[in-house]
Amino acid sequence: MQNKATAIVYPKANKVALMEVEHQPMGPSDVLVKTIVTSVTPGLERMQITGKSVTRKVIKFPVLPGSEMVGEVIGIGEFVRGIEVGEFVYVNRSDKWLNVDSLFGCQAERVLTDFHNVLPLGTTPLNRSLLIGLIGYVISGIKKINLQEAENILVLGLGSVGLMVVEYLRYKGFHNVDGLETFSIRAKISSAQNIALHIEDFTKDFHDRYDVIIEATGRLLLIEQAVSLLKPQGKFLLLGNYEVTKYDYRLIQDKEPALISSAIVSDEDMIQAKRILSDENFPADKFITHVFPSHDYNRGLETALNASDAIKTVLTWR
Repeated sequence: MQNKATAIVYPKANKVALMEVEHQPMGPSDVLVKTIVTSVTPGLERMQITGKSVTRKVIKFPVLPGSEMVGEVIGIGEFVRGIEVGEFVYVNRSDKWLNVDSLFGCQAERVLTDFHNVLPLGTTPLNRSLLIGLIGYVISGIKKINLQEAENILVLGLGSVGLMVVEYLRYKGFHNVDGLETFSIRAKISSAQNIALHIEDFTKDFHDRYDVIIEATGRLLLIEQAVSLLKPQGKFLLLGNYEVTKYDYRLIQDKEPALISSAIVSDEDMIQAKRILSDENFPADKFITHVFPSHDYNRGLETALNASDAIKTVLTWR
């Protein structure tokens, strides 16, 4: 089989193109997957398209973007167990590309990856299957706080991460969740109880109210403005993508807050996310706001990064 695939590539900063890219030959632990759908993750792509990484890895152009895909297995290595040709799977990393750099590298018509990066779906794939990674990320973050000790939680930003935080908390039976979101169209689809458009909209009645404030915008300086809303010795949970964590410590020190980072999603988190998505009562469909064919990648990327109503943007490859 030819070791080439058509892929979306950032050839240089702020440029995007559809190109043919080579990948490594299949190894004994590898799985080859034909793509059905991929997604555009705004926080990740805003950084990748300018050559910035969300991990320790330094990336250089050209960069093959994307962080997840759903597809059909078309080949497996001799050591692979539990995954069969013809099976539908979710993939969260493909880093076996040649002559291009990548962090997760899933934005291609076909991906080669180690079997550890593959999660069998056990069902016909739907666009909502692309939410596995997002839900898994939220699960990983929320389990770092003790919900039994929390009375009220505030979510800063109701984009894909913040919106999912609210829905996951409600799914777990925790309803005392408020939000901050400047785009009113996003606030309308959220299940948060009280939603402010601006931090100044929170009156003094909300001071010292929240046990946990979840930062999901990627703008760390917001914690300076939100600290008055936090209970003394409360917690900030950081779920955005950050390049530099810079804030004025003097403005937050009197509350003695704990800052909790969250970046690692375990296999158990992903399996739990898949299980949640199988529950028809979980409101997954409202997250899929835009769908484009992969050849219309420019419009898809533009929408994902800039449209106020964009939550989860999907690219189709069939």
